[in-house]
Amino acid sequence: EEKTMEASTMALKAAEAKAKQQLAEAQKKKQRVQVLPQRKSYWFEKFAWFITSDNYLVVAGKDAQQNEQLVKRYLRPGDAYLHAEVHGAATCILRAKRRRRKDGKTQVIPLSDQALREAGTFTICRSSAWSSKMVTSAYWVESHQVSKTAPTGEYLTVGSFMIRGRKNFLPASSLEMGLAVLFRLGDDASVARHA
Repeated sequence: EEKTMEASTMALKAAEAKAKQQLAEAQKKKQRVQVLPQRKSYWFEKFAWFITSDNYLVVAGKDAQQNEQLVKRYLRPGDAYLHAEVHGAATCILRAKRRRRKDGKTQVIPLSDQALREAGTFTICRSSAWSSKMVTSAYWVESHQVSKTAPTGEYLTVGSFMIRGRKNFLPASSLEMGLAVLFRLGDDASVARHA
């Protein structure tokens, strides 16, 4: 019995020592964890958005309030307003690129046809045409043609706008939309694991 008691006491002490060692290692690992600050989000990330193949930003509203906010706050001279004559079509803005001139003023760079077509497809894909598989076309107008003032005796609801002047219709496009997931690897070890 005496040997059994000694053996059990030694086993208990060894288990306690191992538990303390594991606890100390866990505390060291916990202290080494570095929390990276959260990235500041851009203004357009609260909307539906994408970047065209020639680097233009396209922003679309997800609901009537966002449509209103897009036009009132973010539609600038030189930008294109895109929409489709389909129920539920998104208000879509194709943001023009700008270049600073030597005299300090900014110059608007004309929009490309490719960017207009891609933004028009985005507008149609975010409408009821997507669920009904209807092939249709979108149109674009310049920013000064979009107005919130209705003709006398009429009323525009939230998210609705009056288009004055000629609408520039784009060719009918197929309902194709892609999705990409963007992530960043943290340290050298994770880069090596994913190579």
